[in-house]
Amino acid sequence: MTDSTDPTRFSDAAADRVLQAAHAAPKSLQELADLLGVAADDSFHAWLEALVFTGRLLRAKGKRFEAVRGKSAVGIYRRSRGIGRSGGYVVTGTPGAENIDIPNGLEEGAQDGDRVLVSVRDEGMRRGRRRDDAARGLAGRVLSIIEARPVEAAGVLEYGQRGDPRVRMEGANLPRYVWLEHHDVRRMKPGAVVRVRIDRRPDGQGRTRGRLLGTVGMIEDPLHDFDNLVALFDFPGTFSDAALAQARALPAHPPQGEFAGRVDLRELAVITIDPVDAEDHDDAISLEQLEGGITRLGVHIADVAHYVTPGSALDEDARFRATSVYLPGRVIPMLPRELSAGLCSLHDSVDRLAKSVFMHFDATGELLRREVVDSVIRVRRFLTYEEVLPVLERKGTCGDAALDTMLLQCRELADRLLARRLARGALILEIPRPHVYVNKAGLAYKIEPERHDIAHNLIEEFMLIANESVAHFLIERGLPYIGRIHPAPAEDSVEDFLEFCDELRLPKPDFDKPGALQKWLEMVRQRREGFDAIHYALLRSLTRAVYHAGPDLHYALAVRHYVHFTSPIRRYPDTITHQIIRAYFAAGRKLRWESRKLGLPWADGFAGTAGKATRDGRVIENYETREFSMPQIAAHCTDRSIKADQGSLAAHQIKILRHMRSRVGEEMLGTVIGVSGRGVTVRLDENLAEGTVDFNDLTDGWVETHRFWAHYETGGGVRKIMLGDRIEVQIADIDLGSRSMRLTPLGAHSRRRDDRYGRDRRRRGDRRGR
Repeated sequence: MTDSTDPTRFSDAAADRVLQAAHAAPKSLQELADLLGVAADDSFHAWLEALVFTGRLLRAKGKRFEAVRGKSAVGIYRRSRGIGRSGGYVVTGTPGAENIDIPNGLEEGAQDGDRVLVSVRDEGMRRGRRRDDAARGLAGRVLSIIEARPVEAAGVLEYGQRGDPRVRMEGANLPRYVWLEHHDVRRMKPGAVVRVRIDRRPDGQGRTRGRLLGTVGMIEDPLHDFDNLVALFDFPGTFSDAALAQARALPAHPPQGEFAGRVDLRELAVITIDPVDAEDHDDAISLEQLEGGITRLGVHIADVAHYVTPGSALDEDARFRATSVYLPGRVIPMLPRELSAGLCSLHDSVDRLAKSVFMHFDATGELLRREVVDSVIRVRRFLTYEEVLPVLERKGTCGDAALDTMLLQCRELADRLLARRLARGALILEIPRPHVYVNKAGLAYKIEPERHDIAHNLIEEFMLIANESVAHFLIERGLPYIGRIHPAPAEDSVEDFLEFCDELRLPKPDFDKPGALQKWLEMVRQRREGFDAIHYALLRSLTRAVYHAGPDLHYALAVRHYVHFTSPIRRYPDTITHQIIRAYFAAGRKLRWESRKLGLPWADGFAGTAGKATRDGRVIENYETREFSMPQIAAHCTDRSIKADQGSLAAHQIKILRHMRSRVGEEMLGTVIGVSGRGVTVRLDENLAEGTVDFNDLTDGWVETHRFWAHYETGGGVRKIMLGDRIEVQIADIDLGSRSMRLTPLGAHSRRRDDRYGRDRRRRGDRRGR
């Protein structure tokens, strides 16, 4: 999480005052509330807890809070494993960051999976590490347990080497295994997805114990996949009775009485462009060519906040869920279907309430004016990406000449916006991801790379500029704000990547100069060899995008003001943004900005100028409560979005691996896309399936790993394997329980080949390889 603050923002200024006071001496909730002149209510307490969650405050004795002193970090505690090993380490989750060693006795009661705050000291880092080396680098001690691991969770039953039953757990905040008693499982088959209650303390062997609570399904049964994944990743099940009652009480279509005070855009040519199987249509677009060479883009977003009001049952359920989860053939929605696929979804030929962002551009793509209004729209046509693509390529028609013209004009604007985005330093990575199509039996029948063509790019560019425009409004008005940020890569990650460039004999890119990294990628594209490897290596060098209560850098987009606004049906931060704007409008305020007077009326017919923006955000109802809630909501939404991504990835993995089980024993070609302490990850050319070549299948000698390559000892001498290497492998085994595919190397990396070579050399008396 970023540490940057904006002293002009209420919550940031409040945090600075709280940290300064808590640094002098521990303070109680009431003392800190009195310091700021606010109520010591639940929202303020949640705000303080958010500062604890991110490692800025520390819980002290007597229900007090104190500031954190010295160098510290937040992460997940893991117990060390292996004979003769004790203590543990903390994983911070930052790409490229070294794990923090916690010596035995300094864990302060932390258990496997706890989120902890630790002090940090540097004991000397090493770039590479042999597989049998002792841990070195960062060390520290646990200062506090921020969040204990869950008491109950689901996992996959398996049996250890001695036949002892254990449950393989999912999630960073859980132990890897929970061990059960034999009488609990009663000869249950491995591969059962079960729920367990987890003991807090380990047993005498240092193992986490648990008790069986029940069975969810079998990992082998494709019809159980959905229920299994819901349990494994703790996805929400049914909505609360109160939320369902609210959803079912709503009409199928908005009544005429709700159109009052809205800009009527039903005669405007508004279209949606979505996947063919989409049910929740968040966004629609319009484009008009105005006098003076001005282009007016309209991005129209479902007005979810009109129905999901703060504190309502629908709002509480949406906040808890935080995001819709998309699995092959299934969706776990953030909102009940009555809204997500009904009243809020922008279906064609029906009236819908929206929040419309209008943006005026000149012929170069420079933004001249922006505004946000409440509107009522009627989508003229639902188009799929497949229908739009031939129009944009000038190879076909959508059946409507006027819409064809508008789509071509949209492409021209999208191209200009993309060019401007790249010029300011935005980054575009091309990472192939599989899209899995499943049948009614839950089996994959088609796997193909996800498409990213000019039709998808058009919508992406329009949503990006709308999100950025809304972010500027929130900042200019001093409104509560949950930003989407992407911190710059860590220094160590950059150094590792530059070493990787040296290995490939490539010139080193400049990570700091705007636009230089993308230009460097374009240069690399020309040589093709190693291009995929570069993208994977760069992806592993970047940090993860997160939600944050305030503006900060989005490295990949090269902007500092960016929020999520365009998908309120499926993302709660977008819903929050809509609720803030709704509250601002309810206070009688407008959202208008222009760089110069255009002489054109605004969307509501107003003919004057935008006027100077004033920081009047405090006029909204419950301003302080909203401000104090932002950090906790941001952290929660980040965690839920990460879990949703992990669950979606797991769902695709299990469908692909089940599809590949009949291919065990076959030989295939692939590309090395990752290096870990265990082995190398290989992406097969066919179906984009991923598997692991274990170092034990490469050598029985030493291995020295770098983030992007590994050296290992063989009978034929020291060898090297790195990202981007093409490798021939054989599928040795597929385990659905761990969602893993074991690959054995063939050809140049075959251990059998090296063993034969080593034996021949030893017969000749050559000792160089020993």
